[in-house]
Amino acid sequence: MEPSDANLVQQCLRGDNKGFDLLAKRYQRQVYSFCYRMLGDAEEAADAAQESFVKAYYALENFRLDAKFSTWLFRIASNACIDLSRRRKSRRTVSLDEVEAEAGPSASEDAGPEQVVLRGETDRLVHEAVECLPEKYRTALVMFHFNEMSIRDISEALGRPEGTVKSDLHIGREMLRRKLEGVVVPT
Repeated sequence: MEPSDANLVQQCLRGDNKGFDLLAKRYQRQVYSFCYRMLGDAEEAADAAQESFVKAYYALENFRLDAKFSTWLFRIASNACIDLSRRRKSRRTVSLDEVEAEAGPSASEDAGPEQVVLRGETDRLVHEAVECLPEKYRTALVMFHFNEMSIRDISEALGRPEGTVKSDLHIGREMLRRKLEGVVVPT
């Protein structure tokens, strides 16, 4: 049976860093994925994810053991992405090769070349549209749809009331729908 996040935090606070190593391994993929969807750049996402874990490690003594570690970590990751995007001097576009590399193998290995290209193009268009959303809507959408966080967890991570998170999700979806209308055909 795997130790709980709280037990691993306590282990680390007692001076055994193996606890934090396990936490980092447990969440590294999710945090990177979140950062990638927020920033749209693999290298910047890796930097933001690494920065998130470093900040979490040094702030671990401030973690409330009655809270969810993942929620706390995603709040740190969200702030790291916001800070990094503010520091950005220029935006670079994501190539189709990068999108496919991040997505991994396609859901259907039997898909023909046309379907693979269309799927990749659709993914790219959706990703670009999400990237263009204002920060608060993009953050809520990415946390909810891509990281599958609950409204309550998003609320805690962002320090916003649940009603505000629901509103942000609704407005963000509407903005996204309008951006993609006529460009992406629903399947």
